[in-house]
Amino acid sequence: MKGRSLAALLGLVVADAAAAADFLVEVRVDVQRGCQLVHQTRDAGAQAQGLLDFGRTARLDDPQGPLTGALLQQRPPRLECNPDTLYQVKVDGGQHGGVGEVRYLASDTPQARPIPYRLYQDPAWRTPLAVNIAQHARVPDSGSVELPLYARIDTLAQVPRVGHYSDLLKVTVTW
Repeated sequence: MKGRSLAALLGLVVADAAAAADFLVEVRVDVQRGCQLVHQTRDAGAQAQGLLDFGRTARLDDPQGPLTGALLQQRPPRLECNPDTLYQVKVDGGQHGGVGEVRYLASDTPQARPIPYRLYQDPAWRTPLAVNIAQHARVPDSGSVELPLYARIDTLAQVPRVGHYSDLLKVTVTW
């Protein structure tokens, strides 16, 4: 009898050693609205520059039409966000001021008059970018939207003085 009791007692000890416990782990993520500007270095800040180049010309009174330019990069900057995120693009008046839809290229040449130009969101010049007026839009379902910039110098009545004309714009993208 003692042998059977001892075997039963040892069986209980072994059974206790094989006990198990369960617990639950919750796994979660909160996806918040957010965006990032692609094709710009992450820490570029206000010093990152694109280039809108009108090229070289002798005159700006060409009857064939206006002089045009586009943001020169292999690919235009792109905003990548959660779909349906609201965003705004705003362009300031540049270094030489601007009013309404007109901004100015200026030269260091004495007595050179500024050359007016306009910015557009599209290559067909249908959507102008007024000075300091935000353009509002939503990110499409693809989660990506390009931010192109086009410029145009309308035919001028006067012939500008020889020189290098330039402007520096600040483009602000918010979401």
